[in-house]
Amino acid sequence: MRVIGIAGTAKNTGKTTTLVASIKFFAENQKMFITGIGYDGEDFDNLTGLPKPRVFVPEGAIVASALPLLESSDAKFTDLSDTGVRCALGRIFSGTATAPGQVVLAGPASTRDLSSVLAFAPDDSVVLLDGAFSRISPMVVADSLILATGAARSRDSHRIAREINAIDRIMGLPVVDGPGTGDVSGNGVSKMSGGLFLPGQGHELAWRLNGAGKAQTVYVTGIVNPQVFLEALEEINLNGHRDLTIVFDHPIMLLLSGDLLRWEEVFSANPEERLTVAVRASTELLGVTINPYTPTESGAGKYVATYVPPESFLGDIDGLTRIACTDIMFEGPGKLHSWLEKFLD
Repeated sequence: MRVIGIAGTAKNTGKTTTLVASIKFFAENQKMFITGIGYDGEDFDNLTGLPKPRVFVPEGAIVASALPLLESSDAKFTDLSDTGVRCALGRIFSGTATAPGQVVLAGPASTRDLSSVLAFAPDDSVVLLDGAFSRISPMVVADSLILATGAARSRDSHRIAREINAIDRIMGLPVVDGPGTGDVSGNGVSKMSGGLFLPGQGHELAWRLNGAGKAQTVYVTGIVNPQVFLEALEEINLNGHRDLTIVFDHPIMLLLSGDLLRWEEVFSANPEERLTVAVRASTELLGVTINPYTPTESGAGKYVATYVPPESFLGDIDGLTRIACTDIMFEGPGKLHSWLEKFLD
């Protein structure tokens, strides 16, 4: 079983379009297991009222979603199995599509529940995991990730490019072995629980490192806010130390809180020759899909579909980013297919 996640940075950034194109690619010769984090696949955006692309599943695909949604789908499902996990819309069942059709995905919201659902995926299947950036934390189970972003997040192509570069750098942090679940102490290694999320936690991390010897590694578990990390960097005495290492759980733990662009300040403030930032496990970022679509309010509670110029928007972003980017509606699915082929290799 291999898991690929598709996450949107905001509503209407093309996540579902990317998911549907990926399903179509794998449908030819891969066994698929499709599920989501939270709720998606509805016909209309629940904020703007504008139509949304539906999630189409082919015959033979296995889907895990809330049972009422599987039963109301025009794709017929057999071999229904209760995963033992509940979501807001009911118990989550997995079933095999005996006919192609549209389906709404409503899946688990926690990493533990997602792992329980994925236990129903065949060992030889490709798992497609749909999720928004606001509920991305369970994506830590994914082997690879495709990000969807675009004008609905910001019409400023330079800002989008800066965010992509920050995410790319975070996802590319080196992986090091971590300690077990027990307490870690001595031999220059310590463990700090609770993350770097609340004011004051940065001071605690700096205190630990400043009081240590020449070599010190701190394993930090939990969510990391860039502002709190900056708080720590400002207080860590790097002049008197060498070989200092901070190890976080997973890059996604660094994407759950705060302004993404604050990570630019973190990277600028960190002298890498003196302080190594690493993670215990990671997910490969394959690429980013760019969507020029953005809903525009035309009156009280009313929206119309508008687009920024797709060629210049994509060109600006692609020219400023290190990771591969594509607009699959403007350029076609060729680049996306190359990422998916890499995932299968």
